[in-house]
Amino acid sequence: MNEGPIFYRRADHGARVLVVDDDALARRSLRAMLERGYYQVEAAESGEKALELLDTYKPELVLLDIQMPEMDGLEVCRRIRERPNGELLPIIFLTGDERPDIHAQALRAKGDDFLRKPVLSPELIVRIRSLMRLKRLQAEIQAERDNLLDLQKQREQLFEFIVHDLKNPLSAIQVGLELLDDKTGQDSSSRNQVRRLRDTAHTMGRMIQNILDIGRAEQVGLDLHKTRISLNTWIPALLKEMESQAQSRHHSLSWDCAADLEVEADQEFLRRLLLNLLDNALKYSPSGSSTRIEARPTENGVRVEVRDQGHGIPEHMRDQVFGKFIRVQGGAADDAHFGSGLGLAFCQLVAEAHEGRIWVEENPPRGSAFVLEMPTRTCSSHPEETGVDGQDSDGAAQEA
Repeated sequence: MNEGPIFYRRADHGARVLVVDDDALARRSLRAMLERGYYQVEAAESGEKALELLDTYKPELVLLDIQMPEMDGLEVCRRIRERPNGELLPIIFLTGDERPDIHAQALRAKGDDFLRKPVLSPELIVRIRSLMRLKRLQAEIQAERDNLLDLQKQREQLFEFIVHDLKNPLSAIQVGLELLDDKTGQDSSSRNQVRRLRDTAHTMGRMIQNILDIGRAEQVGLDLHKTRISLNTWIPALLKEMESQAQSRHHSLSWDCAADLEVEADQEFLRRLLLNLLDNALKYSPSGSSTRIEARPTENGVRVEVRDQGHGIPEHMRDQVFGKFIRVQGGAADDAHFGSGLGLAFCQLVAEAHEGRIWVEENPPRGSAFVLEMPTRTCSSHPEETGVDGQDSDGAAQEA
């Protein structure tokens, strides 16, 4: 038995259309065309009336005459676009204006389409259907985007909660390892193993704090507590923290700093920035390598370099490595290592918070040089005082 043809209702069937035209005959004609196309229609004789109807009628599309007294259609369109979600409301301009630039004016006012009067019913219906379909897709994409952003935010918050809760058990592990390291009567093998575990726990602690600080910085920025730091005494103390880790990898650390060089910075953030760079140098350099910190005054501040003898970073990756969760594949062949891909992202945050910058260069003949520059005042040291060997007469250089 034949059931007859099946008719499907269009997605725009019954959509609300607002017609804005100061000509009563034009409003009646447009209403008739639209109602034959199965649209609901409301009409306004002026721009002011149209703006009032937006909240009560809530149109899904606006047909807008350009030439109207008091407030023309171009101004009405601009005001609609300024409203919340006004960018998503489809607007088709209608005009009998023959000026050659009127089309360009309509586009600058952010209209979606443009028809010249007299309007033909088939063309008008096709334009409306196409535009409403396009705007509906845009609205769906935006809603999906907003949903994904909400899910991403929830995931990041959950991630931060989990990471934050890891701090307490890790702190207990660190205290226990410190006590074991101080315990007498251990053979050298046991003591080395304890120190390796202790260094790993400290690295994990820095990773956890990096994650928390990056999350906080993306929301409210880093809260800096700046003090004057004398780099001549501060850098050796910093390298002392990495001494055990370097020895376990048969890695040498050295430094070179211009005399009396000072920087105004948040000591803890700067410490963790350089520890991240040193930790990377140890992880990605082969056993027996050397890493060196060099600090020099510049015309407007201080330049600190961390030079390693690792595999280096390909040129096309040098800008990318400071992004979140970016890791360069390949490290020391004799060394298993892990990382979050957040250490360098944290370094960039700290540099920018100090109104400085950080980047990576080649370190011929092998390795990378991470360069940090920060604006600051210096005390009595100037680039021109530097000798031919890269160290001024009062400079400090030492093997750690």
